[in-house]
Amino acid sequence: MREKVIFVIDDDPDQAELLAHMVGERGRRVHVYTDPIRALATLNQQGADLLIADLSMPWIGGEDVIAAARDRWPQLHIFLVSGYARGAEIAARRGIRFFAKPIDFAQLRQAVNQVLV
Repeated sequence: MREKVIFVIDDDPDQAELLAHMVGERGRRVHVYTDPIRALATLNQQGADLLIADLSMPWIGGEDVIAAARDRWPQLHIFLVSGYARGAEIAARRGIRFFAKPIDFAQLRQAVNQVLV
């Protein structure tokens, strides 16, 4: 069974590391980025099984990150995280999972386990 690849993008380094810690386990390789542009460049080259992106980031927002990732990788599982209510609307419009901050990590882990079967 091949290792599952997860990209975590959040401009807050502590939040990014916490997310990575919560979803990382044996059989998963988690890439953590605080720079969404760098993350997208690497994702475009390597691909992934799951992308977890924050909504509000400098340079390029989470919605643009999601759009670019989905254009390149249409089957990519994507979760959006945000402390802003509009994140739920964006996630619903794009057909992806949304997790409000502060994140319920039990629910996040369950969702990750469901998509990375």
